[in-house]
Amino acid sequence: MNRERFNFRQILFISSTSLLPMLFSSGSFAQQEEHVRDLALKLLGKHVFYDTELSNPKGNQGCVSCHDPAAGGSSPFSDINATTVVIPGANGNVGTRRTITNMYASFVPPFSPDCKPNTLLSPYCGGNFWDGRSEGKIPDFATDGTFPAPHLDAEVFYNIESPKITAYSKYFGPTSDQALNPFPSIAEQNITEQDTCKRVAAAEYRTLYKVAFGKEIDCGYTEVSPYVYPGFTGYNISFRRVMLAVAAFQHSWETNSFTSKRDMALRSELACIEPGHAEFYDMEFCEELAYAIMESGNGKSEAGKFPLLMLTEAENFGHDIFYNVPHFNPAFGVSNPDPSIPAGACAFCHSNTPTTPVFAPPFFSIDDDGSELLQTYADHAYHNIGVPYNPEIPVLEGSDTGLNRTHMPAVPNGGFRSPSLRNLFKKLSPDFTKAYMHNGFFKSVETVVNFYNTASVKPVCPTPMAPEKLTEAYALANNCWPAPEFSNNLTRGTLIGNLGMTSSDEAALVSYLKTLDDYHTAEPPFIFERRAFLPPLMSIGGNYRPRPASPAVTLFSYEGEWLIRECNKISLGDGVTPISVPEGSGCNMTSILEVVQGIR
Repeated sequence: MNRERFNFRQILFISSTSLLPMLFSSGSFAQQEEHVRDLALKLLGKHVFYDTELSNPKGNQGCVSCHDPAAGGSSPFSDINATTVVIPGANGNVGTRRTITNMYASFVPPFSPDCKPNTLLSPYCGGNFWDGRSEGKIPDFATDGTFPAPHLDAEVFYNIESPKITAYSKYFGPTSDQALNPFPSIAEQNITEQDTCKRVAAAEYRTLYKVAFGKEIDCGYTEVSPYVYPGFTGYNISFRRVMLAVAAFQHSWETNSFTSKRDMALRSELACIEPGHAEFYDMEFCEELAYAIMESGNGKSEAGKFPLLMLTEAENFGHDIFYNVPHFNPAFGVSNPDPSIPAGACAFCHSNTPTTPVFAPPFFSIDDDGSELLQTYADHAYHNIGVPYNPEIPVLEGSDTGLNRTHMPAVPNGGFRSPSLRNLFKKLSPDFTKAYMHNGFFKSVETVVNFYNTASVKPVCPTPMAPEKLTEAYALANNCWPAPEFSNNLTRGTLIGNLGMTSSDEAALVSYLKTLDDYHTAEPPFIFERRAFLPPLMSIGGNYRPRPASPAVTLFSYEGEWLIRECNKISLGDGVTPISVPEGSGCNMTSILEVVQGIR
C-alpha cells in the first residue's frame, strides 16, 4: 500500500540510518531492557490492532477497520460515512454510533465528576467512547441496572514480578478499558476472549508476546488464582495482556505523532530558544523570527506563541477566532476578550485546560492559548450542542441519549464527550466523505462550523415530503437547521448558534483546523502483506495450527523510524512528549535489535 509522503525541509524527520549506534549514552542493560520490552509491548499491540483475522468470520474486521490512521483514526468507508454512518461488524450486526477517533485517545483522563465546574450539562468528563463508559478506573456500579464497561487492572501481572513489566501499569486507563470491548462484541469483531488468545498464539507475531511479558501466551481454561483473581482463567489473563498491548500502541508516537503543520510551526520557533527540537532548527528561520519579534506592529512578540510565522495570515486569524471566548459578566452581560474579531468560543470545549470560571473580571479566563506542545483540543467533557437526529443511522430517534444511557442515569439526555479536533480532514482520497458528531449527521467540517455559527439564527427546517429525509443535504438546500434531537440543557447562546461570523471568518477558522492534521500516517505491519501467500488459519480440535513464527528481531527491523522515535521518547524524555535529538545521538535500530536478542 503506497501513501503520499511529505518531503520538504520543515517536516523532514531524521532518518534512523543517520543515527550513531548508541541506544543510550549511559545506563545498564537492565535499563535498556525495560525500554525495549516497552517497545515490544507497543509493537505487539500494533500487530493486534491491524490483524483482521481476530474476528468471526475471520478476516472481516480488526481494530483498523473502524480506526484507520489514514482516515484520522476513524471510519475508512466513504460510502458508509455518507449514508448509514455505523460500520457493520464482522458478522453484519451494527452498533448505534459513528466511530470516534482513536488518535490521541490515550490523553483522555479517567471518568470523573470533578471536571471544570462550568460544564453546562454535568460535572463529568473523561472515559473512552462517546459516553465515557470505559472509565479507566474501578467502576461505581449504578443502582438502576446501567453499568460502565469492563475494567482492566493488576490481574494482567499475575505471576509476573519483574518491575520492567509491571511498569506497564502506566498504560492502565480509559484506552486499555476500551480495548476490552470490540473483540467480544457481536456488533464489532464478534470473537471470544479464548479464541482471540488462540489466534494470537498461532500468529506470526506471537514472539512479541514473549518479549513483552517474559512468558509464553497461556490460553488454558484453568482458573489461575481463585483467591487473588477469582474467575480469571489463563486465556482471560492473556487476552487482557494483549488488550493492554493495544492500549500501549495507542500511547505511542505512531498514533500520537504531533506532526501537524501547527506542531511544525510551533517547534520550529521553539528550536530557536530551547533544546529538545533539534531537527527543526534552521538558522535562517531563527534570524527571520528574531527580526519579526523586534519589528513593531505585526503582533509577533514571543517565539513559540501565536501568531506563528509558518502559518498563513488566515490560519493565524482562525486561531484567534478559535480562542476568542466570551466573558460572562452577570453585571454587564457578555463581552468578548477581543471585540475586534468574532468570538468563535471553540476553546470553551476544545482545549486541554479549558475555560474556567473566576469571580472577578474578566469572570472567565483561558488557561490555554494554543501554543501548548501536547494540545489535543478537547476538554473530554459532556455537552449537548443540539445536534439534529440523523434519519439515516440505524437508531430510533431519541433512543441514543448519550452519557445517561450506560452509566450516569441522573444526567440530562444528549450529553456526548467532546473529541479531539486533530486530523478532522485526514482522508484516504480527495473525494472521500467523512462524517462528524456522534451520529454522523454532518459530512464536512465547513458545515459543522456553519452550524456552530448559525444554529440559533436559521429557521427550523420543515418536515420534508417522503421519501426525502431531514439530512444535512436537505438542511443546506433549504438554508435551515433541523430541531435538536435533545432540546434540554443545550450549550447555546453566546457559545453556539449566534456567533456573528462572516463566511470569510468561517473559512479562516476552517483553515486553522486544517493545520491540526498530522503529516505522519501509520502503516500496517509488513507481515500482513505476506498473508495472502500463506494458507488460512486452520482450527484443529479447537486450536489453531501455528503459522511460522517471525523472530522478534525481524518484526522490530521491519518497523524502523517510529520505534526509534518511541525509544527516544521513553528513554531520553518523559515518555509522552515527542522529542527531537541532535544527529548522532539517541536510539538507533542496530542497538535496539541487540537488546532484543539479549532478552530471555
